[in-house]
Amino acid sequence: MTDRELIAKLHTDPNTALRELTGRYAPLASAIASRLLPGRSGDIEEVAADTIIAIWRAGRELNADTLRGFVITTARNLAIDRWRRLRRREEVPLFDQDGGDSDFLEDTVLGAVLADYIRTLSPPDGEIFLRHYLLLETAAEIGRRYGLTEAAVRARLHRIRKFLQKEVPL
Repeated sequence: MTDRELIAKLHTDPNTALRELTGRYAPLASAIASRLLPGRSGDIEEVAADTIIAIWRAGRELNADTLRGFVITTARNLAIDRWRRLRRREEVPLFDQDGGDSDFLEDTVLGAVLADYIRTLSPPDGEIFLRHYLLLETAAEIGRRYGLTEAAVRARLHRIRKFLQKEVPL
């Protein structure tokens, strides 16, 4: 069954369509959520289920040609929202104490050269950069954490980006 047929079937036979959508797109949504919520299987399952519900709610407004993109975007946004709620309740740490996150930072996200430059930034600039770009915290959230205004956080991020653009040989 094509995506176009699935979207049409959401109104004529929603149970069948939702079963098919779940089989086809829940694994994709779970894979996306697992990148942001590693080891939190319950949260990952909820993101996948909420993604399927979002498809059902959008219904005929969805474009069959962009359904996969809708799933990816929705799952990513739901996982980020879930991660932020967990961070507020301090259920997920910024960094593990064993240094595993530092290795992840170097190998997977930033690359060794950029990670070295970020570590050389004066405190709390390096932490602000990581919290904003790696952990997706907003400037307002970071500002509350460090006693800065949102504008001050944005200004620091701007200066850090300018420094990195000039200094980092990528």
